[in-house]
Amino acid sequence: MRPILFQIGRVPILSYGFSLAIAFVVCTLLAMREAKRRDIDPDKVIDLALYLCISGIIGARLLFVLLDIPTYFKDPIQIINLRDGGLSYHGGFVAALLVGIAFTRRSGIDGWVMADIIAPLVALGYAIVRIGCLLNGCCYGIPTDVPWALACRAGDATLRHPTQIYASLASLAIFIILYAKRDHKKFPGYLMFLYVGLYSISRFVVEIFRDVPRLIGPFSLAQLASLLFIFGAFASIYVLSSEAVDEKMPAK
Repeated sequence: MRPILFQIGRVPILSYGFSLAIAFVVCTLLAMREAKRRDIDPDKVIDLALYLCISGIIGARLLFVLLDIPTYFKDPIQIINLRDGGLSYHGGFVAALLVGIAFTRRSGIDGWVMADIIAPLVALGYAIVRIGCLLNGCCYGIPTDVPWALACRAGDATLRHPTQIYASLASLAIFIILYAKRDHKKFPGYLMFLYVGLYSISRFVVEIFRDVPRLIGPFSLAQLASLLFIFGAFASIYVLSSEAVDEKMPAK
């Protein structure tokens, strides 16, 4: 593991923070290019990206802290300590989604079109950030003796499932699927619903191998949340696709 990627003078550059920065820059540039292709002002994409990044980090940290509030009551200063990760993806996604809706409404941008632009890039960004998790030694898997096991927990030589890599590869595959469908003819926002569904499936599977507390039987909190997101996403796709077909049918 390499929590500190390199140093500039005496300033350490953390692997996790560096991966976040790389994901932000790469995804913002790609979003600007796609927005321009769809006749949307790229400058608005930069503003939106900043809002999404800030709100996503705040939301992710807030939910993570709330899920372990007794620990942070004992040492409140740790609430702002992100050196060891400590971000809940579901919290960040929901916070960024709400801020994104508010921003697009205020800016006069079609929110569903923007959702289609962003969805593949959320998957790409997630894939990049999970590499930062691997270097940081967080989000690790359970001990195992599979041939590809790694000592992927910071400060621990135990061989484990490298769930950071599992998550990264799964999200990269989702990015490829969504990017290939970016010119779809379905309803606006389709790619975002599809992303939520596919991500939730991958998260449910990866959680099987993660070293996390189990809330009900063998299921973690993230798995239970993923089941709700899977149902909601694909049910929405079914309903909205049916409505889109009905609208295209000529009236009798």
